[in-house]
Amino acid sequence: MFAASLYDVVLWIHITAVVAAFGALFAYPVFLAVNARAPIMERASLHRSQIAFSKRVTGPAIGVVLLAGVYLATDADLWSEPWVGSSFVLLLVIAGLGATLLRRGEERLVATAEGGDEAGYGAALRTVRLWTTITIALIVLVIFLMSVKPG
Repeated sequence: MFAASLYDVVLWIHITAVVAAFGALFAYPVFLAVNARAPIMERASLHRSQIAFSKRVTGPAIGVVLLAGVYLATDADLWSEPWVGSSFVLLLVIAGLGATLLRRGEERLVATAEGGDEAGYGAALRTVRLWTTITIALIVLVIFLMSVKPG
């Protein structure tokens, strides 16, 4: 017979939401590199998809990650653990980067691609690649903290 505690179910929801929110971001470097080789007028479609995915999947999934994480930390009385507070702050930083710098960069990629501005597109692409790399590194750091639980 299968028996799971509420904590186990919320943990599963938390992990699933992390995968849904951030899994695609790990493919962005490949998508961006391949897309950059396409004719400029064909590039905007990918970036419109990135923006739509962020709004419809990533944002809501981050909300689930946050709510489930708060429940897990509260239920297990873990708020005094440094890895919990650090992960909480980093989640807010990651969400902020996605909603501001990455989103604006993707919007600029759309605009420059649609306008045929190769130089502007290249500059925007460099910025998006940088912030994507930083965001991925922060996500990997949070996964490390949540898995190893240092401190």
